[in-house]
Amino acid sequence: MPKRKRTQAGGESQAPLGKPDRQPTEFEERLYQLCKCIPAGKVSTYGAMAAVLRSAPRAVGQALRRNPFAPVVPCHRVVAADLNIGGFSGGWGISDPKVQRKKKLLEDEGIEFDGSVVRSAEFVLAADELRSLLAEAVAASAPSGGK
Repeated sequence: MPKRKRTQAGGESQAPLGKPDRQPTEFEERLYQLCKCIPAGKVSTYGAMAAVLRSAPRAVGQALRRNPFAPVVPCHRVVAADLNIGGFSGGWGISDPKVQRKKKLLEDEGIEFDGSVVRSAEFVLAADELRSLLAEAVAASAPSGGK
C-alpha cells in the first residue's frame, strides 16, 4: 500500500509510491549532491557513484529509486555498470514505461543508445571525474572566508 502524508487541511493524500515523506538521510544528501554534479549529456554508473561515496552500488540504486527531488536531482543520469539503462522510479527493464521515460530524458540530453545500452563511453563519467566535479561544486558553494 502506498505511503500517505498529511495535507495542510489535516486530511490525507497519496504520496508518490515509494517516495519518502521524511528528510533525506546524510547518505542520501551526499548522494543527491553528487548526482547533481552529472551534467546533461553525460551519465555515470551506480558503481562509480558508490566508489566516490564509499558505499555499495545497490545502496545508491535504492536511494535514487526513492529520490523525491527529481529532476533537480537528475537520477535519470545514472546507469548500470555495463551501461545498460537500468531502472527508474522503481521500474526495471526497457519495456517498463518508467524506464522508457528515462531513456527519452537521456536521449533528449544527447545520450545515444544501442537498444537499452549507452552507445559509447564518451557519455560516461568515471569515479575520478565525479570526484573532481563534486570537489568543484563543494568549493563553489563554500562561504568565502575573505577579510
